[in-house]
Amino acid sequence: MTSTELTVPKIEISFDTPNRDRFLRDDFRNKRESYAVLGRGSYGVVIKASYRGRPVAVKILEKRSHRHRCRYDSLLNEANALNLRHDNIVTVLKIVPGAQYGLVLMERFDGYCLQRIIGHQRNHPIAVQHKLLILCDIISGLCFCHRHNIVHLDVKPQNVIVTVSGAADQPVAPAAGNLPLRKYLCKLCDFGSSMMLQPWQPNETLVNRGTIRYMAPELLRGTGGFTARADIYSFGVTMWQLDEGRFPYEEITCNEVIAYNVVKKGLRPDSITTMAFGRRATNLPAGLRDIGCLHGSLRGPISLTGGGGGGGSSFTGRFETDAVDDVLKRQGIAVEYRAKRPTRVICPTERPDQPMNDQELNVARIMEMFGGNCTIANNERIQLRQTMRTLYSKCWASDPACRPDAPAVRAAIHQALEKIALGKRAGK
Repeated sequence: MTSTELTVPKIEISFDTPNRDRFLRDDFRNKRESYAVLGRGSYGVVIKASYRGRPVAVKILEKRSHRHRCRYDSLLNEANALNLRHDNIVTVLKIVPGAQYGLVLMERFDGYCLQRIIGHQRNHPIAVQHKLLILCDIISGLCFCHRHNIVHLDVKPQNVIVTVSGAADQPVAPAAGNLPLRKYLCKLCDFGSSMMLQPWQPNETLVNRGTIRYMAPELLRGTGGFTARADIYSFGVTMWQLDEGRFPYEEITCNEVIAYNVVKKGLRPDSITTMAFGRRATNLPAGLRDIGCLHGSLRGPISLTGGGGGGGSSFTGRFETDAVDDVLKRQGIAVEYRAKRPTRVICPTERPDQPMNDQELNVARIMEMFGGNCTIANNERIQLRQTMRTLYSKCWASDPACRPDAPAVRAAIHQALEKIALGKRAGK
């Protein structure tokens, strides 16, 4: 039976003054059906709007209570991106602090969150040259950030937007010569966890800083003294995820288990295959409370119960994961799960107000974006994947000094792309 209900179109909200004040006062909470929500995340909501005649995405951060204060405070971090103008970084146009709401106005374009594209890889794998081009875009954006003494501190596929070129005759140039022209460009977004490297005091509290599954060991310890190599670690995990098409630590849903093993046991996404961890109650050494993990957030606020009875050094802690996650969320640290409790991510191009249908990102669209006639011999493809694996293993070294910097990573990816281009020229 065909529905007789009319679909009321969403109104594009004007964020020019004084329209935005009226919208936030009257419509934001009371008329949610009247505007388009582009994404939701731990820090706020992103809506579709216009500003001075141009399409924008607006992140709205609410300053409602002490519990949500860290979300509003992330507005200061977003301001780090105000002066960044780079093809591989989402442009932040304006920051508007207010008594109740903070606003981040940024450019809006057609595209997809990289996480969604990776989710389609099992049935429709992305060719290795496109993986390298995607990674080249991300690391180019990071190079620009680091050159301006800004660390992103939340590099992950959810914070990368793959923009779609509007016409076939206006493709985006590739990163290496003689590769097929591509119709997409990747942009790094969401600077809500970012930080200026200078000036920074070693005793500064590191709240609002990242996502557990991508955080470098030095950030998990919370001992301070981190550098731009923390972003390189997160990039390495992102690189692994793009290569494997799997969620990092997907067998583990317990965040304190991940944090402890990354810091103390050198756990990495590629070493998880033989491990089995329970989510609800997992025995962990009491030493977890002593490593400064997550700058102390796993210590004081968490009640521990265990079978030791008499306490002391023989006590074995059992952590209630929901309580830990609640502490992390209050501090602005994202906690993510593979299937049971997925987190909506702030992606200016996702449209949760529409039915979430995988056909939105259908096979034809993927082939249009990532297709091409660049044929790579199987032995060369194996060598390229091995190059990627070697590179991301270097990126997630426990000692930050042993990780390559962003220009070195970009040079390695460029070299791999040049190898593809040379092979293509030789095959003509």
